[in-house]
Amino acid sequence: MEFNSTGWIALFAHRQANVEAWDLVTRTALIVDPEQGVMRPVTDYPDFKRLILAHKVVGVVPGRGYRAHWRNEHEVPETEEILGWLVTERGVVVPFTSDGAADDADVILAPGEQLPEE
Repeated sequence: MEFNSTGWIALFAHRQANVEAWDLVTRTALIVDPEQGVMRPVTDYPDFKRLILAHKVVGVVPGRGYRAHWRNEHEVPETEEILGWLVTERGVVVPFTSDGAADDADVILAPGEQLPEE
């Protein structure tokens, strides 16, 4: 899941970049040119393909004792505390742990809830 401040990502032939702003006159998406240290329109790049939607975070709610549970690639169970919930502008709520987004967890456990017996 991709997040950024504008909710848009620019795709190029062999890379992608976060859209950081919009040109107020042309309404063209702007990205950072790290070599020149300036914002440039995506249309300045010949390999620009298109823009795609990303998730724009508009709020964060504390985890309050929830936990994310997975079985790793070796089928070993792993459980991590959910530090918080990211709320996006589209109403999606994504749990996150110290390792990052936990939207791929097998089970979300409420406070005090135990895993069902297998």
